Amino acid sequence: MNLPNMQRTVFNHRPAIEGIATVLAGARSAGCSRSQRFVGIDVGTETIKAVEIVREHGGWRWTRRQTVEHHKEPGPRLQKLLADWDWDELDGAAVSGRLGRQVRLPQVPTKQAQIRGYRYLFGRQPAMVVSIGSHGFSVLELRANGLEIFRENSRCSQGTGNFLRQLVERFSLTVEAASRLAAPVEKPAVLSGRCPVILKTDMTHLANKGEDRARILAGLFDAVCENVLVLVKPELCPQRVVLIGGVARSLRVQTTFRRRLEELGLTLVLPDDNAGFFLEALGSAVVAAEKAEGVLPLAELIAPRQESHLERVPALAGWLNRVRRLPPRPLAVVNGTAPEIILGLDIGSTGSKAVALTMQSRETVWEGYRPTSGDPVGAAQALLREFTGGGAGRCPVRGFGVTGSGREIAGSLLSACYGKEAVFILNEIAAHAEGARFFDERVDTIFEIGGQDAKYIRLAGGRVVDCAMNEACSAGTGSFIAEQGGKFAGIRDVVHLGEEALAAHEGVSLGQHCSVFMAEIIDEAVAGGIDQRSIIAGLYDSIIQNYLHRVKGNRSVGRVIFCQGMPFCSDALAAAVARQTGSEVIIPPNPGTVGALGIALLTDQQLAMTNSVGLQVTRFLEARVEAKDTFHCKATTGCGGQGNLCRIDRLRTVVAAKRQVFTWGGGCALHDKATRKQKLPDRAP
Repeated sequence: MNLPNMQRTVFNHRPAIEGIATVLAGARSAGCSRSQRFVGIDVGTETIKAVEIVREHGGWRWTRRQTVEHHKEPGPRLQKLLADWDWDELDGAAVSGRLGRQVRLPQVPTKQAQIRGYRYLFGRQPAMVVSIGSHGFSVLELRANGLEIFRENSRCSQGTGNFLRQLVERFSLTVEAASRLAAPVEKPAVLSGRCPVILKTDMTHLANKGEDRARILAGLFDAVCENVLVLVKPELCPQRVVLIGGVARSLRVQTTFRRRLEELGLTLVLPDDNAGFFLEALGSAVVAAEKAEGVLPLAELIAPRQESHLERVPALAGWLNRVRRLPPRPLAVVNGTAPEIILGLDIGSTGSKAVALTMQSRETVWEGYRPTSGDPVGAAQALLREFTGGGAGRCPVRGFGVTGSGREIAGSLLSACYGKEAVFILNEIAAHAEGARFFDERVDTIFEIGGQDAKYIRLAGGRVVDCAMNEACSAGTGSFIAEQGGKFAGIRDVVHLGEEALAAHEGVSLGQHCSVFMAEIIDEAVAGGIDQRSIIAGLYDSIIQNYLHRVKGNRSVGRVIFCQGMPFCSDALAAAVARQTGSEVIIPPNPGTVGALGIALLTDQQLAMTNSVGLQVTRFLEARVEAKDTFHCKATTGCGGQGNLCRIDRLRTVVAAKRQVFTWGGGCALHDKATRKQKLPDRAP
């Protein structure tokens, strides 16, 4: 969450630290009559904040403040920021923050910076300062008896600004836009503030079942608040609560905090003019005024980088000889009589893919991709709209296959349009396996890395005999690559990121960590002067380490590994697989559409036994989901005994003015009918 740069803005606050007045009074008695200027700097994991305070005419003025993202280059960015601040005329400066040790100024611990900043703004009134930053949150109690107590979150990214940004980007929104959308919601979706990968799954499943995204986002913001509130001890802490940090600027967060604090008998106080965003920098400026030690020239401000002790590993490019990327298959040209086709849709958590496959020759005549953005039905309709607008759009469609996390809601609407016999819905494990076998019958191991999920599939004789998915960590997924790689300076996109990794002369071992730990290790490598390309190469190596240990586990790896999913569009990731397994690695021509191809192949087999006719695609484009809700089944038939009270999702669709209802969920045939799978009979073992 970034504020626009603000310079030369004046903020008047009463002086609250007696020590500052004493220092400057001594300077005046020594014959110094000019205004004295002090700067405080906060160098965090992602941003730099700078504040200037000035003493003149017997009072303090907060004259300037500015923030920039440093993209893992804090030194050059800081020097550029301060170049217009008349640095050589300063009377003192100090620095705080996780990366502040790279700056040759007096170091101010976070706790001390918050105390000094709070005292400057509010004097000595008892209060609790709650800070929610990019990579952590904390609580500082300033009690009436002078006791100062500081508590931080555990080493996990849940409840942090980075955590929040990762999740709202699933909906192609900024944190600011998501906050505005969530602010007026009265009944948010119920979410728990868990690890990002688990919460991503919860949010994706809700979106893929048709839940309003404003309610989902409101639930997310509320879950972040609940995480932070765990550190609040209402029976011991002061009644006044000051909320600071980037996340604190969210109206939804402010509203939720105020309501929850009132329930605990506490009162929320928000600093004026977003001053809380700069509190640590402000506190550092106050400390600088107390010390009044002067400053080094700006060119000497950044300390020499200390040598890093991280292990070096061989360059990824050296393993490309074990990677075989299959040549692109040209799309079949539709001339003369248009062939009958099957449309396979893979509606994933991050991206949605589609493949149009001929029934006679099993050739691909069209394929498409677009972000899901939390709207599986909208993504499916956009793909089919693109299909109808091209040359392949005149081919008669015999049926639809749907897989991926959005298969139920998109498949239900397709079934409402064309009937259940023309729509085949199946899980992505089977679809990915079928798609891989289409390219190479020898495949015995599949590594599938998607935007949110990572899957391991083991085949024997062409059949799936074992599989696994990531369960409790986002490490080893495509989103992990995008989240960490996007923080480096000069990186245009994920394609460029992979190119930089392959250009590295060596890599650096970053280990197996979740996103918050990985950020710390990357920061250590940056501070140690390791080349950016080597760090990026290490990032790809770490992705596969995490995958092998957290997804594959102790399961076996065969002779031929088939790698699929959009992240494998980069040869760097495939080279990391080859380096860590020693196996032959095969990459399909388009790694992202293998699931869509696989479900199209399976649908072709299924429809061979039916008499479906040509379907009008425009019928689906005009259909809509009217409403979606949930209820708990109270029946006792189909589950035995007193019933299981299964949670059932209910979808109301409108197709050509005709309304239908689809239900799924639970383990019986009473409601779980969307996939047309026969369930076990009542009282079955």
